[in-house]
Amino acid sequence: MYFVNWQREVSVEELNGQKVVVKRNKPTKEFHEFLLVYMFSLISMILAHPSAPPTFSEIMRNEGRDMRKNLEKMGISTPELISISDIDLIEEYIEGGDLYIALASGQPATLAFGAGCLTGRMHKAGYAFVDNKAQNYLLRGDSVVRTDLGFIQNSNSHYARSMDIGSFLASIMDLGRYREVERAFYDGYVSESRCKFSYISIIIRNVLSLGFSSDSKMTLTNMVLDSTMLIEA
Repeated sequence: MYFVNWQREVSVEELNGQKVVVKRNKPTKEFHEFLLVYMFSLISMILAHPSAPPTFSEIMRNEGRDMRKNLEKMGISTPELISISDIDLIEEYIEGGDLYIALASGQPATLAFGAGCLTGRMHKAGYAFVDNKAQNYLLRGDSVVRTDLGFIQNSNSHYARSMDIGSFLASIMDLGRYREVERAFYDGYVSESRCKFSYISIIIRNVLSLGFSSDSKMTLTNMVLDSTMLIEA
């Protein structure tokens, strides 16, 4: 199963005998991207870490072959890009589906370790995913593959790195096994970055989780868990 995002309708189709994922732009794509960019900037100002969001031209370019090659050099796998245009994007089909669905269905929490590793590698290289929710990771066997690359930033800012951590944690806040998955992601992140989470990432987690959650009661329960052991002093 593939996550349907705000910007695109996602379907699995066959092209020249090959199963592929087709992501077709919604009529509201530009408006939704504006909202995401606006929220990125607004939260940065509220937290007194004003940061420039990705530009609309960067969003298109980030999905292209050059960025995927760059990520491959960092040790970050992405689906093979088959074609890209102003209308749609066609990628290799990854059989395992997305990480959120896997975790919600009871697969090992250690899968989140891989997402933490990839996030740490991005930060070491001076980049940030920005939109780093669990649904943007696909599973190829026991390894994770990163998709939906549009909001990547060439940024080493404290806020951009905190947004990566906060958006991932927010996307799993409605899981009953949140603490276990959070720890796996944290261990993967620290193994690559040698850094703990920042306190800003936890604030971002709490803000974003209100919009991501499908179970508000579980989200509020997880929100009050003590995460201080994961936060840098």
